[in-house]
Amino acid sequence: MKNVIVYLVGPPGVGKYTVGKLVAERLSAKLLDNHFWSNPIFEVVEPDGGPLPAGVWDRADDVLSAVLETVARFGPAERNYVFTHAVSDPGGHPIDWIMAGRLLWVAERRRASLLVVRLACGQEQLRERISNEERRRRFKTTDAGQAASLASLAPFPINHDWVLDLDTSGLGPADTADRIEGELLSRLHP
Repeated sequence: MKNVIVYLVGPPGVGKYTVGKLVAERLSAKLLDNHFWSNPIFEVVEPDGGPLPAGVWDRADDVLSAVLETVARFGPAERNYVFTHAVSDPGGHPIDWIMAGRLLWVAERRRASLLVVRLACGQEQLRERISNEERRRRFKTTDAGQAASLASLAPFPINHDWVLDLDTSGLGPADTADRIEGELLSRLHP
């Protein structure tokens, strides 16, 4: 598979980063996790769990814009990419829609095959996953009290031809990656 973009989207704790690493390895892809562009900014402001200073998200968006433009214009033509995107608002926050549109633009610009994978997970598993200490070190959401509302979110309603919905509650990361790889194979080589 060449020039493929896998877009993993879902609530915090659903397994986007873990699954993304496996899918990237299998596809010889670059993993561009949603923290790839925000963590450099967070490292500078050193968030302590309280509100972030005004303008911090604008700076993270500047990094994101540079990354997406670079992938679209300069990424090797046959390179595969895996992007992750965390959503936490019912129906999607306006920023979620902007991100999805930007990713669709990158795929069109590259003439890449794009598979949108909407991940979901049950409340109990989300609660357990969100409170993981590794998440705290990576500046990720760790409030287990959010598990109920995050688990009840409907899948992000992105309009695209290639969409795969997966509930990771009963799937391990390797099984989830297997399903994503199988879906790509079936769509690219029917």
